[in-house]
Amino acid sequence: MPIRSDYFVSDLAAAMKLPVLVVAQNRLGCLNHAALTVRSVARYQLRCVGLVLNSTEKTSDIAALTNADILKRILNIPVLVGLGENLTELPVDWRLMLESTSEEPC
Repeated sequence: MPIRSDYFVSDLAAAMKLPVLVVAQNRLGCLNHAALTVRSVARYQLRCVGLVLNSTEKTSDIAALTNADILKRILNIPVLVGLGENLTELPVDWRLMLESTSEEPC
């Protein structure tokens, strides 16, 4: 994501040594988008603490139902599903999972 034409969020994260939480829309096309983004984070040698599959849809299709399981198998990071709308705080199990994530780049 560009912040300006020559400076990206990845540059900011690297400069500030911030961990990265990737968010992807849980729908058809998610697997490619999520895997490429997580691998890009690793290429910048940033620490990826997890992937959130976000959805605002009321109904789920087969992709939305299977994306998390597939991504858990192919990526070596926590995959978090079901972020609720207007949530003001992460659920306890999400906080524990993120806190226990290793300090190594993904």
